[in-house]
Amino acid sequence: MRSRRSISDIVAVVLLIVIAIAAAVIIYMWLSGLIGSVHTSTSATQVKLEITGASVKNISNNSTLPTTYNVTVTVYNPPDSPSTSITVGELEFTNGTMICSNTSLSSLSTTTITPSGSATVSFECSGSAAPAGTPVEVVLVTTQGVQVSYTTSVS
Repeated sequence: MRSRRSISDIVAVVLLIVIAIAAAVIIYMWLSGLIGSVHTSTSATQVKLEITGASVKNISNNSTLPTTYNVTVTVYNPPDSPSTSITVGELEFTNGTMICSNTSLSSLSTTTITPSGSATVSFECSGSAAPAGTPVEVVLVTTQGVQVSYTTSVS
C-alpha cells in the first residue's frame, strides 16, 4: 500500500510541473505578441492603398534592348487609410520575375495621396522585353513599405 501511494505523489508532482511549464509558455507567447504589437509601427498595417487601373506601354523601338516601358497607374486611398505616397514602381512578369524597377523619386510623378483620394502615378523603366499582350504585374511601394500590385498586359 505504501509504495502505491508514493507513485501517486510522484505522478501528481510531475503533472503540476507540466501544467506550470505550459502556463509559462502560454503567458510568454501572449506577452511577446502584446509587446511586439506595441513596438511595431501601426501605420504600415493601416495603409490599404488600391490600384484601380494600370496601363503599360512599350515606348522603345522593337530593335533596341533593353526595352523601355511607360507605366501609368491609377491609385485609390480608402477613407480609413492614412495619407501616403509612392516611393518605388516596379514592373514584373506574373511569375514574379522582375522586368524593371524605378526608384528615382524625381521620375515617379505622384503627390501625397490623402484618405478618400486618388492619384495617377506614372513612371518609366527599362528592362527585359515583353511582347504586346504579355500579362505583367505593376507593383507600387508606399513610404510605409506597403506593396500593392495590379495585373494588366503590355500594349
